[in-house]
Parts: sequence; C-alpha cells; structure tokens
Amino acid sequence: MTIVALEQRYAGHAPQALALAAQTPGGAYYSKWIVAVDEDVDPSNINQVLWAMATRCNPVEDIDILRQTWSTWLDPTQNPPEERPYGSKALINACMEHRHIKQFSKRTKLRRSMYESVAARWSELGLEGAPPRLWALED
Repeated sequence: MTIVALEQRYAGHAPQALALAAQTPGGAYYSKWIVAVDEDVDPSNINQVLWAMATRCNPVEDIDILRQTWSTWLDPTQNPPEERPYGSKALINACMEHRHIKQFSKRTKLRRSMYESVAARWSELGLEGAPPRLWALED
C-alpha cells in the first residue's frame, strides 16, 4: 500500500498525485492500493488513513481502478503464474473534496489523556459497562 499525504492546492491535485504515485517504480510494480490523504492525516498511521477513507472517500466518485497494469511476478492473486506481470491498482482519494475544502468540517481530535481521564471516571459518571474502545486518539 502506498499512502500519499498532500496539501491540496488546486482542483484535481489529489487525483493527479494518485496517478503519479501509481507510476513510480514502487507504486507501479508493487502497490495495489494507492491512497491520497490530506495533510492533517498522518500517512504512517494506518488508523488515521482508514479514518480518512471512512470519512472523506465517496467510493463511487473517489476510487479509480487501473486495469492491466505492470505488476510483480510475486503477486499471488494473479493465476496462472503466466498472468503475473499484469495486475490492477486501486487509486483511492481519501482527501476532502476540493470544491468544498474551505467549508469542510475541521477534524475533531480527541487527546489520549482526555480519553483516559473520562474512561477512568466512567462508572463515576453513571455510565454502564466498559468505556468504548477508541482507536483514533491524538498523543
């Protein structure tokens, strides 16, 4: 998987970055999944990348498939083995929609310390059961 983080500067910036990343040697040969995220998402944190995909990607508009692309001979999804130099790639735009970028809701960031403080007082606050397990916390 290749993740590209960018600060969108113009309409079409994210799709162009995805297309470019798909054609670099690493992207063209090894990656099947190429994801673009905005600069407020840490591309090295898979939970943040998945959050961006879940909250900013409209699959019908934001996922493109490149078919019959260069691939690796090691790709186990391509059978028989003679078909292995050919593959496909998903280009996933998990960025804010550029035309609405100025009105797009600011990202809510829950600090880990705040979550832990509330979780420690869960029963004291009259809440039943265990506190929910949250994955996208800021340190």
